[in-house]
Amino acid sequence: MASLKDIILDDMKAAMRAKEQARLDVIRLIQAAIKQREVDERKTLDNTEVIVTLDKMLKMRRESISQYQNANRDDLAAKEQAEIDIIQHYL
Repeated sequence: MASLKDIILDDMKAAMRAKEQARLDVIRLIQAAIKQREVDERKTLDNTEVIVTLDKMLKMRRESISQYQNANRDDLAAKEQAEIDIIQHYL
């Protein structure tokens, strides 16, 4: 079975071919977060650790949404929600 990181990489390639820029941007953010954690911890992350990283990304975006809504920035809140939808696909 393919690892979660392999699935994310394959989806990134598919998004590039399909020219889905928004999806591609979020997948690149996911990969950057995974790579940063691997560098920080000096190890390759397994599926469980990748899921923990994705959970942290979701939590940050949910906090951002509430802050944007309090500031009446529904455009930014909608962008964060779109990112959440893409991230949740991998959980």
